[in-house]
Amino acid sequence: MFFDRPDNVQLAKYTGPYERWTFSAELGFPFAFPAIRNGVETHYTALMEGAARIAEGDALEVRVPPMWTTNPPVTPFAMFDPDGEMQQVESQDVKLTRMLQRVGQARFRLNMPIAPATWPQTYEPDAVLDGWTPPATPPRMIIGVVDDGLPFLHTAFLDQDGKSRIAACWMQAARAPDIAAVPFGREIFNTEIDTLRVTHGTHERAAYRAAGAIDRTLPELGTVMEHSVTHGAHILGLAAGNDPRTGPHALPDDAMIIAVQLPNTIAWDTSGFGKEMMMLSAIEYIFHRARAIAAHYGLPELPAAVNFSYGWSANRHDGGSSFERGVEALITQRQAIQPDTYLIMPTGNNFANRMHGRFMAPDTDAAGEIHFGWQLKPDDRTSSFLEIWLPTDMDTPQGWEIVITPPSGIALTQGGTLPISADPAHTSGDPRRFDELEIDGLNIGQVSADKHNGNRWRVMLAMTPTALVGDPKRRCPVGLWRITLRTGTQPLEPHQAVDVWVQRDDDPTQLGTGGQQSFLVDFNHPLPPRPLEPAPLTPVRGYGCLNGIGTAPAVTRVAGHIGCAGKPTEYSGASAIAVMANGTILKDRAHPTVSAIADQGHFRRGLPSIGVTSGSGARIIGTSAASAAVTRAVALNILRDKPAFHLFEPTGFGPGTSGLEDAQTLSRMGLSRAPAVCKDPSATS
Repeated sequence: MFFDRPDNVQLAKYTGPYERWTFSAELGFPFAFPAIRNGVETHYTALMEGAARIAEGDALEVRVPPMWTTNPPVTPFAMFDPDGEMQQVESQDVKLTRMLQRVGQARFRLNMPIAPATWPQTYEPDAVLDGWTPPATPPRMIIGVVDDGLPFLHTAFLDQDGKSRIAACWMQAARAPDIAAVPFGREIFNTEIDTLRVTHGTHERAAYRAAGAIDRTLPELGTVMEHSVTHGAHILGLAAGNDPRTGPHALPDDAMIIAVQLPNTIAWDTSGFGKEMMMLSAIEYIFHRARAIAAHYGLPELPAAVNFSYGWSANRHDGGSSFERGVEALITQRQAIQPDTYLIMPTGNNFANRMHGRFMAPDTDAAGEIHFGWQLKPDDRTSSFLEIWLPTDMDTPQGWEIVITPPSGIALTQGGTLPISADPAHTSGDPRRFDELEIDGLNIGQVSADKHNGNRWRVMLAMTPTALVGDPKRRCPVGLWRITLRTGTQPLEPHQAVDVWVQRDDDPTQLGTGGQQSFLVDFNHPLPPRPLEPAPLTPVRGYGCLNGIGTAPAVTRVAGHIGCAGKPTEYSGASAIAVMANGTILKDRAHPTVSAIADQGHFRRGLPSIGVTSGSGARIIGTSAASAAVTRAVALNILRDKPAFHLFEPTGFGPGTSGLEDAQTLSRMGLSRAPAVCKDPSATS
């Protein structure tokens, strides 16, 4: 195995289970999403631990994107290997080895590659506002939006003079100009947006093509802006647009917008791997540009509410991931200067999808073992991933191991049992251990155990598609895979829990991934709850299906409820709770902050907003829309000199409340309820 070779010192410093699976040709590389599988392998993004900079020279060009944080715990960067262009005959493995040898001893996590066409010849990060025209009305508030398919030409974002309220938009996957103030992609300012509108009039799609926002030759950008609806259009409209569909209360001209368009196929990846650099760079960029605009007016910082309606289902859920540590430092440091700084994220839409399990001592059998099932669906054209997280206070799981049993009638010829401990062969980086799952000599999966970031044990399973795709001989068997955790000589303590999360793997219809969502099976409670009945606290539960990258303490987490009933939607993500044998209720600290309307009614699902072209509209269902509505309400409050959460009604169920029903309400609804979008936040209470 390439990633396990002892001579790969650089790889050994950081290689985790997702990197090993995604970049290994004999494992998951043939099934990786297009940005990796079809990449040129000369330009990569990455996250580096700490604020140090990788030394660059003739052999490697390293670029750190525009940063607001001066001493970040995690630094996003991009790198270009010039020699890679000369070595097209080399394999992916060899190219990665050469690049990593040039990086040196800095520890980092490799992320997704980027197209060479998005790499400007000259990077001038000091040219911060070259192309920005100060608006007639000075801004008093920054609304930031990070999403895909952003319609920056839409009339919903014009001020009263017909000028764009969008100060800047960074299209991360667009073709780059020769000189740019961003390390990759294209930045477009309000001056160019207004010029495009004058030049092309109502022919907006022609204007998007002229702006480089539509490009068939760049798969990560593509033709998404030719669609009638995008997720980004809906969210940008709800958070910052003025349109009859977004409510009767318009945002004033002093509500300035800074946006970042992520690569449009970033949702292809079903692992959660490879996106963190793009996402963290986006938030840093918004605050960096906001600071420069504030400085133009002689101000230290402007209030800012950034909406980031994105996430995935697995992860630590304790704020300890690299992305979350970077976000926490960014938000708290800016709040120290400008208290009205908010990063607003949805709780996710997986409550009813059986994608989380929490197992405590009463859920084990007489031998102290944990048993559950993982159902893999047929015709899944993407890899499937499952993560098992051991208790945070379990430093060394003595004698623990995982046993994987395939569906009935199938036998593994390699793998199936793995100790949850360090492999002595890996002497640097996180303690970890890997094994392959094979049937008749063909790899169909990987099982691993690693002490993530050196402080919490994780077990991860990665499985090939169940459809005939990529390498058709390597098809994972469909059906119920049985998972057993043996607890050895260290059974669970009464307060400890093992958490299991399945990664999201449904199919974003605009992308056509062919993904099919797998789910967990509780052998003792095999059937899901009946409709309209309270969600049970059986081991496989909705409580804990929270956005896996939204658990940093400083994040504002938004759950969704039904407008006409005031009750949570059936899908709205919730924080984890548990009841110990003695009746003590355990509540995760990363619960929803607020709940907002996600469905207007039982039979009127979702919220209305704009489409891609001016005059068009659509509805979107999910907590993403609720998050955008909260972003808008916060901005309107601040612009009217009210507290950010003015008119948000307390639920009355805070962290100190007792009782199971109270804990469930906190887990699903948070501390407060946002006003409906049709209610005027400027009114007095």
